[in-house]
Amino acid sequence: MVNRLYSANHKSIGFYLKQLIILFAISFSIFSGCSGHFEHYTLSEESEKAATSYKNVRLLNDDNKSEIILGSIYLNEVYPNYTDGLAHFLISFYNPDQSSVLHFARSKTLDKHDYVVLLNAENAVASQELDSEDLMVDMMPLNNSWNRYYYVRYKLPSGKPVLVLESDRTERAVITYQTEQE
Repeated sequence: MVNRLYSANHKSIGFYLKQLIILFAISFSIFSGCSGHFEHYTLSEESEKAATSYKNVRLLNDDNKSEIILGSIYLNEVYPNYTDGLAHFLISFYNPDQSSVLHFARSKTLDKHDYVVLLNAENAVASQELDSEDLMVDMMPLNNSWNRYYYVRYKLPSGKPVLVLESDRTERAVITYQTEQE
């Protein structure tokens, strides 16, 4: 009887040892197979700065649904070598009503469905609509085919950069950036 108990314990130890070895082998193969791919999930320094600079605001309709989404990246934070005296922005504009137009100067006559984006109440110096396939658009953490994208330059403000989205219907949304100077 002593031999049967010993052999029973011996079998159970072997059984658990086999399970432990199989578990270890499976774990090793899973983690060693994935570990080589982690570098694909790290961001470049440029993409990381763009992601931290990204901000957005929403204008809601009467049903509390997003009517307008304005996203922006302050490119001077991403590329500190911009020394041309201008504030550079990458802007995304979402509006399900595709007839709306986004302007960057208040002097434009606004239709009731149009919007204007000013920096510290100043008009843009230059603006350019970008194709959704443009390499610059890849910096946006959230990009899709139904957004419209713009590269916009304003005179560099002396204080905090404050982007203001306005419409003729007195709607208003604000994006404020903190600068290193402050």
